[in-house]
Amino acid sequence: MADRQYSLFRGRLVDRRAETSGKSPHLHILLEGAGQQYRVAVNTRSGTSRLRASDLLYFSDDDFRHEITERLARVEDGVLAIDSRPDGIALDYQRGGMFDRRHMRRIPASAPGPRNDLVDELEFHLDRLLADPRGRLHAFGTRWGPEEGEPDHVFGFLPGNGIHDVHMNQGNRDEHLHDNASWSDGGLLFHLPERDRWSAIFLAFQTQSWRTDDHGNAVPVARDQAPDRKPRTGSPPLGQSGLAMP
Repeated sequence: MADRQYSLFRGRLVDRRAETSGKSPHLHILLEGAGQQYRVAVNTRSGTSRLRASDLLYFSDDDFRHEITERLARVEDGVLAIDSRPDGIALDYQRGGMFDRRHMRRIPASAPGPRNDLVDELEFHLDRLLADPRGRLHAFGTRWGPEEGEPDHVFGFLPGNGIHDVHMNQGNRDEHLHDNASWSDGGLLFHLPERDRWSAIFLAFQTQSWRTDDHGNAVPVARDQAPDRKPRTGSPPLGQSGLAMP
């Protein structure tokens, strides 16, 4: 990921739109911060041709507690370039101790019923954020733009500007090998000052390895111990909703 800009966008939620079709649909989030607008593009399904592997792995925590939140509370609204190192605010799913990867679960992009797919899960957190007048979303990923003279193709603001790769960015193989890096993972952290609470969503692809070297490249092992890929059923609990329902 040397040729990409690992970044954090911090801002107030303005709008969101979910794609319901296409090979690799996204939920698009419009943020406003420091007088500018940004679009956060969150994958809701993988573009892989293998049907069962197209569902993402996710972990959601409605009461996220980690030392990084103290650092993020001091960040101003707007966009911030991040150094990929362990002593700052960079995310690393495998080294940062933010969650137990064994609690990640496979989740469909959409499914009938309340809060039982990835779009529902994202919108649950976004609705809570919208209800807090001081609420802020912290979106980690790879920046694109600003695209001078080009309107954003989803929300229409000028110039087009945003962030993608809001998921684990290591352990990739084949055509995505160039995306690998350590301390460069994406994710969504929601700050709700009215509740004095943080929540978080972390995403990964089923095809990514959970054994990586210092460059984020997959390390060959006898058996790649990926998280349980069994689809969860029913509505997730209101705590760590990556956990299976009892």
